[in-house]
Amino acid sequence: MTAVTFFVPGIPVPQGSKKAFVVGKRAVIVDVKPELLGAWRGEIARRAFSAFAFGPPIDGAVRVDAAFVLPRKPSVTRPLPIGARDGDVDKLVRALLDGITQAGNVWADDSRVAELHASKVFGPTPGVHVTITPISDVADLVPPVEQAAAAVEEGTAA
Repeated sequence: MTAVTFFVPGIPVPQGSKKAFVVGKRAVIVDVKPELLGAWRGEIARRAFSAFAFGPPIDGAVRVDAAFVLPRKPSVTRPLPIGARDGDVDKLVRALLDGITQAGNVWADDSRVAELHASKVFGPTPGVHVTITPISDVADLVPPVEQAAAAVEEGTAA
C-alpha cells in the first residue's frame, strides 16, 4: 500500500478540553463544544472513509502527517497560530485520529500510528491536510521534512 492523502475542509476543533459540574450529588464531565467536535470528527470520518474506500484496512504501523490550517482573524498579526484560542496541536491531533478511527475502514485503532508529524498554520482555506503512510521498518521513520516544510508554510501541505 502506498501513502494516502486527503483534505478535510472546515475549521479544526480540538478534542480533550473538558468542563465539569455537579448535578445533584453526581459529578458530570463533558466535552467543551460537543456539537462542533462531533461535526468535525464526522467530517474527518467521511473524508477518511472515502479516501480508503477501495482498499483493505491498515493492519500495520503507519506514519501520519497532518497540517492544520486555521483561519486568521483580521486583528491577529502573529505569523503562527500559537494563541490560547488557536487550539493545542495535540488536541487537534486527538480529534483527527479519533475521526479517522470512526471512519471504520482505515484502521482498527489509532494505536497503529507509530510516527506522527503535526503542524498548525494560518491559511486561506481552513481544514487539515492528512497523509497516512504505511511503514514496515524503523528506517521508514525518517520523514522528508525538507520537502514538506515549504508546503506547510504556505498552508497547502497535503
